Amino acid sequence: MECGKRFLLSKHLNAHHRTHTGEKPFKCMECGKSFLLSKHLNAHHRTHTGEKPYRCMECGKSFSHSQTLRIHQRTHTGARPFKCMECAKSFSQSGQLKNHQRTHTGQKPFKCIECGKSFTKSGTLRRHQRTHTGEKPFKCMECGKCFGRTDSLKMHQCTHTGEKSYKCFECRICFKKVDASVYMSKLTGHLNAHHRTHTGEKPFKCMECGKRFLLSKHLNAHHRTHTGEKPFKCMECGKSFLLSKHLNAHHRTHTGEKPYRCMECGKSFSHSQTLRIHQRTHTGARPFKCMECAKSFSQSGQLKNHQRTHTGQKPFKCIECGKSFRESGTLRRHNQIHTGEKPFKCTECGKTFRERAKLSIHLRTHTGEKPFRCMECGTCFRHRESLKMHQCTHTGEKPYKCFECGKCFLQSSNLNVHLQTHTGEKPYKCFECGKSFLQSSNLNVHLQTHTGEKPYKCFECGKSFLQSSNLNVHLQTHTGEKPFKCMDCGKSFTSSTTLRRHQQTHMGKTI
Repeated sequence: MECGKRFLLSKHLNAHHRTHTGEKPFKCMECGKSFLLSKHLNAHHRTHTGEKPYRCMECGKSFSHSQTLRIHQRTHTGARPFKCMECAKSFSQSGQLKNHQRTHTGQKPFKCIECGKSFTKSGTLRRHQRTHTGEKPFKCMECGKCFGRTDSLKMHQCTHTGEKSYKCFECRICFKKVDASVYMSKLTGHLNAHHRTHTGEKPFKCMECGKRFLLSKHLNAHHRTHTGEKPFKCMECGKSFLLSKHLNAHHRTHTGEKPYRCMECGKSFSHSQTLRIHQRTHTGARPFKCMECAKSFSQSGQLKNHQRTHTGQKPFKCIECGKSFRESGTLRRHNQIHTGEKPFKCTECGKTFRERAKLSIHLRTHTGEKPFRCMECGTCFRHRESLKMHQCTHTGEKPYKCFECGKCFLQSSNLNVHLQTHTGEKPYKCFECGKSFLQSSNLNVHLQTHTGEKPYKCFECGKSFLQSSNLNVHLQTHTGEKPFKCMDCGKSFTSSTTLRRHQQTHMGKTI
């Protein structure tokens, strides 16, 4: 009744209730610690008795808990059932996967109340807190020296035993000498670098911007972003790259090689990262979650762009007019307003477009295709945005509100145009006559008055028009269609403008 969760058995429900009440009825007579379930108490008892009833048949090692044995058995089978949807890395425990996923989301939920530093893991926070308390709970039985971490103690104990250990005591990974040319100092370096993945330590700092790195080679690569150096050059086309892996990926654009294949649908990709992103279209995974509004995304870049809607940050600035944008792609498209570049051409009528997507939409005016259908009334649309806007006519919703005057709009683009009526801004300027416009579409229509271009042609009679809306109205003279009906007298009209003029005759107004 508290949270709506359902259970198969009443005893499971009773046990679950305690998570709401905080009741822990099962108490250890040895140390006084209390537990939610009797099985947790039984497992705890073994910490006092030293009993380890769960034995591995593979190596003979024994464990206090069945779950610990199951996790251990994966070291023999190599099973890593918990897979990251972002980078395909696999883990033997669900907790390891959760910790790893935070490296993608950037989430650090464990915060030190002493200094405010945040961490991805609770264990890392506990170890960090010892730097404030000075606590060193791990003591060497041989010499009495104390340590803040178990792995530090274990490495120290090797000085007594003479053993050369290159094993991480955090995750059990080993670093081995594969041939005589590998020096022990190199193995120690690898182990130390690996340790930092657990501690979060990043000792290599960029003097230019203050950013820190786990490895010196990562710092060296980062330095090139400041110097502009791109040492890896393509012999095919001369293009240069910051990293060798970027050059290797680029080579495939020349060879056409697509080595990464989707097992679900057979589609192939040039890059492993592109395949991983594609696979989410099958799984529906959206691992990147906005901490501000809980909206989820399939790509980290989408999340970063979205987060700027909360921060208001617009880092991509046009050097031509100073206008700023949230996304680099939006800036690239905006730059074409200044250059006049329209690289995508319609083979049907010769009209050119700044974006491939705009060309694809335009082609539907030739094919008549209207792929977006309203489930409410069956009306079909050429554009997805037109369908969304139409659906609001059923719901009455106008989600975009002007905070200046309170007026509401169906579309964000309409709100953006409206906001310029408050600021007086007219950012789209005609380089032919200097006239400025609120919207790029108005500028495009205006430019045709200079060129004399009338790109919208009637295939019935050959007449051409400046705007597609004018062509649509004209087509009704051939079809006889009059879609705009007066609710007062039932008379129908070919255009909304004619209907509005007519409606004023009912209101006693003259035009």
